[in-house]
Amino acid sequence: MKALLILLTITCFKFDNFLYAQPHLQKIDNLVAGQFANDELAGNILIAQKGAILYQKSLGLADVANRVPLDEHSAFQLASVSKLFTSVAILQLKQKGKLKVDDPVKNYLPTFSHPQITIRHLLTHTSGLADLQMLEKPYAADTGKIFTIADLVPAINQSDRAIRFSPGEKWSYSNSGYGLLALIVEKVSGLAFPSYLTRYIFQPAGMSHTYVSTPLLKVPDPHRVKGYDSPTYAPWLRQRVDSLPRNRIELHNLGGLLGQANVISTTGDLLLFDRALYGSKLLKASTLQEALRPTRLTNQELATTGWGNTSAYYGLGWMILKDTTAGKVVFHSGGMPGAVTLFLRNITKDQTVILLNNVTHRGTHGIGVNLFEVLNSGSFLANKQSLANIYARTLIKTGTESALEQLNAHKTDTTHYYLNEQEMNRLGLQMFYNGYQPAGLEVLRLNTVLYPASWNVYDSYAEGLKGVGRRQEAILMYRKSLELNPKNKAAERALADLIPNKE
Repeated sequence: MKALLILLTITCFKFDNFLYAQPHLQKIDNLVAGQFANDELAGNILIAQKGAILYQKSLGLADVANRVPLDEHSAFQLASVSKLFTSVAILQLKQKGKLKVDDPVKNYLPTFSHPQITIRHLLTHTSGLADLQMLEKPYAADTGKIFTIADLVPAINQSDRAIRFSPGEKWSYSNSGYGLLALIVEKVSGLAFPSYLTRYIFQPAGMSHTYVSTPLLKVPDPHRVKGYDSPTYAPWLRQRVDSLPRNRIELHNLGGLLGQANVISTTGDLLLFDRALYGSKLLKASTLQEALRPTRLTNQELATTGWGNTSAYYGLGWMILKDTTAGKVVFHSGGMPGAVTLFLRNITKDQTVILLNNVTHRGTHGIGVNLFEVLNSGSFLANKQSLANIYARTLIKTGTESALEQLNAHKTDTTHYYLNEQEMNRLGLQMFYNGYQPAGLEVLRLNTVLYPASWNVYDSYAEGLKGVGRRQEAILMYRKSLELNPKNKAAERALADLIPNKE
């Protein structure tokens, strides 16, 4: 009888959660389906209330070449969501009395040459340390090197670009700071950072599908997804991020760093992490409460980050949403080539929203917060859509006439759409130089019609015309650009090249 009562209690608990969210689940699904159809979302989504899954979906492919679909077991690079585990590790060591967050970093890394920087400064991104710019010279000296956290202290000590402001003065995102935190974990615990996370975080939380992986620490996993980029003007095209030269430094040379990224996990394991944070498996409630308190700068202002509907304060490794309408919401986002992620927790209502994306869709964070908004109110503040993107994508798919129809139909609706000269210009040039030459040239031409007072649009259109051998038209456009901006030296040089005999 006792077992039956327990079963009934659990069943009613889950059913109550379902009834609570039922009116909004269809809206959530519609939002997800729409974003996937518009190539703005691809990956795994999990939404839970008090640990019970209300909504779970896999959208897209884990491996495009082999047409392997994503499923609930798919494992993703977490990017900067990994910083949450670094924060927990430091705070665990604090609880054990092995360090103090207001201690200078130099107490634990004796060769570190900036005694004014504390562990708290690193945790809160207020140290003044640059991101990873201090590694530029070492990279130039050895472009094949894979950097590790052991390289950070020497690089910081030797760089004149390592420190940007006095500690505590400002908030500025610093991946190098989290690399130093991982190094401190190693020095204090006597364990390699991946081993520490496994022993003291992943295993206690039951996260059996979560691990650290780098180019120097490769873990075989049949469920590990591939990461993809896609051009803004053609988001339906998928390019493996590790095949693109522009990503090599971040994914390969900087890929050996720890603390700031490189934790691999699943939506299910992250839900287990969420549950473990409510108990005492990982941190005491008082310690976690300290981590979720906004950081105050030396000028007494609160450290602020985020954008749009993700505007937030920053605590000890956690972002704290400014909007408290639906309760206290804490989260962390992540973004790198082939991975855009979000882990969001509503502490007040015990809600969890997890998005793991294996395509570089930068709007994922805003979509995740919108899902949370729909869960609680049934509505959300829609982001304005880019008419430049709509025009370029329609142009490629169905031609000039359809693209113009889309542009003209929406350009006066400034509530839901925006049109930006620089965005159009950038898209036109990207298309022109990446296999869509006629379409790219048309975007650049249209930009001169939309923004006839801008010298830059004529300069870019002239560049395209010159590239396809339309010499006389290019000369006219360069001359128009110079007329509007006599200081445009690039146009002068281009004209000298096009008119060698001073025609």
